[in-house]
Amino acid sequence: MIITMAGKAGSGKWTVSKILTEKLWYRYISIWNMKRDLATHMGLTISEFNLLWEQPEHREKFDLKYEEYQKNLDINDTIILDSRLGFYCQPKAFKVFLDVSDEEAAKRIYGDKERTGDAYNSLQAVQEATIKRNLDDQQRFKDMYGVDITDKKNFDLVVDTTGKSVEQVADEIIEVFNEFKK
Repeated sequence: MIITMAGKAGSGKWTVSKILTEKLWYRYISIWNMKRDLATHMGLTISEFNLLWEQPEHREKFDLKYEEYQKNLDINDTIILDSRLGFYCQPKAFKVFLDVSDEEAAKRIYGDKERTGDAYNSLQAVQEATIKRNLDDQQRFKDMYGVDITDKKNFDLVVDTTGKSVEQVADEIIEVFNEFKK
């Protein structure tokens, strides 16, 4: 069964997903990594790429392509799908939303040396950019799909990761997921 992972920037989606793939022996698919790779290939920062992505004339080139890809995944596959729109594209999946305070998200993003495509000169700049990105993504998906990607009613489990280790979050997800499967 597919598990979709959505949430705010800096909430730990990638890190928790990696732990879940190891503990559950699932395959990991990240729509964000696909976007980040494309941005790098195009010679753009992720912020520049997002501005391009948000233009209506690029919808078919970008969003519809990734939407169709997600919808065509077999629900019976053992996949962790890291995607803000995963809950929408895979309505029968186990749908997880990771929340986090804006301050904690900024600290995590600023301290992540493996993160590519972003360059920030201060923690405050990260926090401002992250808040804007979350709001922009929320509005874009409302406009394009008529869904609020932050509405907790869309998910089977919501976890606030602020102050929790990635292991604690992963264990909480696995516990609820095992009950969901019954």
